Amino acid sequence: MDKIYDVFTVGAGPAGLTAALYCRRAEKSVIIAEKEVAGGQVTHSPKIENYPGFVEMSGMEFSDKLVDQVLKQGADLRMETAVEITDLEKTKKVTTDCDEYESRTVIIATGAKHRLLGLEGEEELIGNGISFCAVCDGAFYAGKDVAVIGGGNS
Repeated sequence: MDKIYDVFTVGAGPAGLTAALYCRRAEKSVIIAEKEVAGGQVTHSPKIENYPGFVEMSGMEFSDKLVDQVLKQGADLRMETAVEITDLEKTKKVTTDCDEYESRTVIIATGAKHRLLGLEGEEELIGNGISFCAVCDGAFYAGKDVAVIGGGNS
């Protein structure tokens, strides 16, 4: 723990990356830890048609643009899992599965994970028949028979 960062962001989905972007624009030193894939859940979206300024793009294209923007602003992105945060009064110590970091502020933007049924072949159908957002993906299924499993927190 040689360097003390201004901001440590846990999670590199759209919320964590946006927070990191604004912190960098405010000239704060920023480190981001992500345990899975930079961009978060949106990377699994085959098509995004409701983001202002873009007619259409894939979730991976969107997250790639966001990651590039944050890195160009000077944020430090690490593919590590945050496992513990310790309050040191004036700073926080963030322990990951690879290292320890010290930061004045910690932003926790860990997102959510879709709950699957555990059916055979289910993973392969995500984005190709299985969707998780009626508002986002409903238009793909217009005029088709659909089944809804779950409903928010149920």
